[in-house]
Amino acid sequence: LHKQVEEVYNGDTDAYKNFIIRMVFAISMQKLDTQYAGLADSYYQAAMKHFQEVVRPKDLKTLQCLVLVGQYSLITPTRTPIYYVIGLATRICQQEGLTEEATIKTGYNLNPQLIDLRRRLVWIIATMEFGLSYYMGRPIGLAKGDDRMDVDFFATVDDEFITPEGIKEAPVSLNKQLAVHFYKMRLYQAEIRRALYEKKRAEPTNDSHHWFQ
Repeated sequence: LHKQVEEVYNGDTDAYKNFIIRMVFAISMQKLDTQYAGLADSYYQAAMKHFQEVVRPKDLKTLQCLVLVGQYSLITPTRTPIYYVIGLATRICQQEGLTEEATIKTGYNLNPQLIDLRRRLVWIIATMEFGLSYYMGRPIGLAKGDDRMDVDFFATVDDEFITPEGIKEAPVSLNKQLAVHFYKMRLYQAEIRRALYEKKRAEPTNDSHHWFQ
């Protein structure tokens, strides 16, 4: 990231780099303190000038950009409708075959690093989609009928040990481990909501059922 920051500030016109750098700054400033909200929003607006160009390819880089817009929308909900952003990301995941482990590992020029990135992106987007489905009262766009994701979790080692040649043995990254636990929790939440509130089910019929406990 430091290298990309230098390249952008030295005049690199690559739309993806310009978008990513500005969105990372915008999100960081919004989370840092409210006094930086105005400056954060200026970075956001500068990034959005490249939005159409980064979305057009509809590839992994596009998904990374949409995730950042989704993150910014969560902390500044008046800016961009998150349901539109995550809805678009969900459709791209489906088009790219990222919703099934069997297809996530197929394609040209794939390597362990790229496969891990695919898994990581789909889990991030799925978690946002799960949350939106709950608040908006609609079905989950990525999961199957039983609200389960047929995608393996990403490697739980730091990024420096995830290379195109393979994933090296290394201590478990606490941040990655916490992320995996969070994603598992989202799956359980979806299952509980479906069991308790989905219509046309034989049970539970009242709040004395063990599911409510």
